[in-house]
Amino acid sequence: MRVLVAGRWSGGYLDETATGGLVRVRPTVWITLGPADGQYFVRAGGSRALAAYTREFGVRAVTRKAASRLRERDRNRRYVGIGLGVVLDADSGTVDGERAVPFGTGAAVAFVAPCHPACMERVVLDSRLLRTLARGHQAQPGPLVYRARPASTPPDLDESLIGWSPLAGAALDPAVVDRLASWLAAEWRGPRPDDRLLAGHNLLAGHNLVTTHDRRRPTPPAGSGRPTATLFGLGHYAKTQIVPHVQDQLDLRRVHEIDPVQIGARRTHRWAWDTSPTPRDDEPTDVVLIAGYHHTHAPLAVGALRRGAVAVVEKPVVTTREDLDELTKLVDTGGRLFACYQRRHAPMNAWLRTDLGLDRGGEPMLYSAVVFEEPLPRRHWYRWPASRTRLVSNGCHWIDHFLWLNDFAAVRRSTVTAARGGTFTVYVELANDAVLSLVLTSAGGSRYGLREHTELRANGVTVTIVDGARYTAEAGARILRRRRVNRLDSYPAMYGDICARIVAGDPGQDAREIRAVAALTLELDASAAAQEAARSAATR
Repeated sequence: MRVLVAGRWSGGYLDETATGGLVRVRPTVWITLGPADGQYFVRAGGSRALAAYTREFGVRAVTRKAASRLRERDRNRRYVGIGLGVVLDADSGTVDGERAVPFGTGAAVAFVAPCHPACMERVVLDSRLLRTLARGHQAQPGPLVYRARPASTPPDLDESLIGWSPLAGAALDPAVVDRLASWLAAEWRGPRPDDRLLAGHNLLAGHNLVTTHDRRRPTPPAGSGRPTATLFGLGHYAKTQIVPHVQDQLDLRRVHEIDPVQIGARRTHRWAWDTSPTPRDDEPTDVVLIAGYHHTHAPLAVGALRRGAVAVVEKPVVTTREDLDELTKLVDTGGRLFACYQRRHAPMNAWLRTDLGLDRGGEPMLYSAVVFEEPLPRRHWYRWPASRTRLVSNGCHWIDHFLWLNDFAAVRRSTVTAARGGTFTVYVELANDAVLSLVLTSAGGSRYGLREHTELRANGVTVTIVDGARYTAEAGARILRRRRVNRLDSYPAMYGDICARIVAGDPGQDAREIRAVAALTLELDASAAAQEAARSAATR
């Protein structure tokens, strides 16, 4: 498939996969209405930032990070577009529990593309973004005509439409699409001279075959003996942490990524590529690495466990109680799942257990953490309703670490306060009298990402951890231990441990642990979301 990127047509992209009530359209007219920005972290760069990152994380990590961000430049260029086209195929699934609006193959439609490249040879859209053309306005066969800007003034773009995705869990007002479709009927009266200004390539003739996945089936190296693996989600985290750290022990065979531009036109042949959000029927694998949108983690893990594969799941493991119940039933009956909470694998865990005397009993632990996360772009997918609050997205790390250090003791009491500006204050008290106090906020700035200040107290000893890298244990006037580590070291340690356990046939994480972390996180999330909803209703 060909895609218009940075003013040039580039071929070799895979097509999107049409599932879940989605419709594939071959555009004949595409008009860009404006940018759909504020969706991704876009780094300004500069020598000062590079130096700060290098001092904190090291040359290798910064090199990986920079290479990943450079590969995302084309992905970051997103726009709202509108056009005319012909339906090539449509999935027969459902949307929000109801049958998708039918558009038969060959139907002429008007479409709105709210979060896409400047133009695409083919596009897959939610059926709610399509309208049957009025009589006299038909999508004519022939080359694709691209208009970089409208010839007339379009209606104001509704904020809820810009960057909208059917995966977000947010409602789409049909009237917004209706207004744009009505405007298009007056806007499009045929090509204009200005439509031919894009380096002679805006009239794109000819069409390639729809290809949603590589036909190649890589064969494992002879005698490798490594478990085969499939990765779902090729975001920045997967590129910099998962892929580099699992390849020694797992044979990565296929990568699923729903966004063709994220995959790119020039891609490695070390594994196969696929834009399907779910596995193919003929795609056996031993291990499923799950790192996509948060609300997709549990369904993919459930599917993997039902097929007898091992599920390696990034946080959060679940985003709903229904998913939690279904997943833990499978784990209880022998399903092998490993949750990726990297704080469990930090080297300082052994020190704090010794310094605080946790294995000797005595005083209960007081765990206090103040976490400053990076401010989210205003349309980032962490803000989707389907992703829940930041407690589910990131706060689960500290909740898990606290429960893990206390052997998942039962929760006696828990509260959360959601303040204006997105600051959460969490209090958790366990049956063993251990207490967690967590403040999670996006206020403030940072030279190199997330910042934190954590103190753990027990048995007359205080352990202070700053940014996951600087460790100090003190008792009265004595310094028991002072260490500094690279906070990214926990990632290779985590994946090395998980992969070794998979190869050794380890049964995986206990369902009791999964329930403890997820149930508490979801309870706090529900309370915080209710407070935010009440505040929003009061200001209307």
